[in-house]
Parts: sequence; C-alpha cells; structure tokens
Amino acid sequence: MKTLFLMLIITFLIKPFQLSTIYIVLFLYFLAKKDYETMYIERYWIFPSVGLLIFGYSYVPMFNRICTCLFFLIVSGTIKFIKPNWIGSADVCFLAFFGFYLGVERMLIALYISVFLGFLWILYRKKHILPYLSCLSIGVWIAYMKGYTLFYFLMNLFS
Repeated sequence: MKTLFLMLIITFLIKPFQLSTIYIVLFLYFLAKKDYETMYIERYWIFPSVGLLIFGYSYVPMFNRICTCLFFLIVSGTIKFIKPNWIGSADVCFLAFFGFYLGVERMLIALYISVFLGFLWILYRKKHILPYLSCLSIGVWIAYMKGYTLFYFLMNLFS
C-alpha cells in the first residue's frame, strides 16, 4: 500500500487532481501487483480496461490510437506466434490496449521504460521469467504523466 500512496502523491504533484487520474493510477497499480504476484491475468480485467477507456479521457486523435493499437497488436502477436514462450497473451492484449489509450508518442516512451525495467529486473533477480505487465504498467504510468515531454526531449536530443 505504501507504493500506491507514493504513486498517488507523485501523480498529483505532476497532474491535476481528477477522478480519472485516480482511476488510472489504481488500475495500473493493481494490474502490476496482480502480474507480479501470479504472472497470470484473468479475463475479467477486460471490465476495468473498458472503464479506463470510458472514464480516463485521452486527448490522442482516434486515427493515431487505432494505428498504434494495430501496430502493437501485429508486432506482439507475431512474436507470440513465432515464440510462444517469450510473451504471454495478456502482454499482447495490454500492449495493444495501452497503445490505443496512449497513442504512438507516449506508448513508445512506455515501451522504452518497460524494456529498460525488464532488463534491470532480469539482471537483479537473475531469473529468466519476467512479469512484463508490471514493468509495462510502470512505463505506462510514467508515460501518462510526462510522456509527451520525454518523447519530444528525446527527439530533440537525438536529432
């Protein structure tokens, strides 16, 4: 619970206080916790996900959202088809879902952060099984708060 309170405090230092922001933080926290503890996400998580789309309004244009969703669905689905032990079905679904919610700029930031955290997890724990949704949830949380700022900072840095 300390982690949840810390996430809420950090979020509200950066974002304005809104119920949708609380819902997003709670959703990401409990998704990460569930994946960390069991490495299994049940199908009933579709209901909070739909709630996130309804209550957590995103300013991303619809075409951007659909293209990002399809891109991540095709890429992660292809990885799942070729190497079924590398990525779980829930990872494929939530990569597409978060791609739809965040759009391409913030989703790329979330992906970079989650891959970096995944590498740190594997190096620190010395295990080859990774609860990737936990890393992705942290990446999505950071991208939700400051994704555009980080994206354009990196674009200016490397261009």
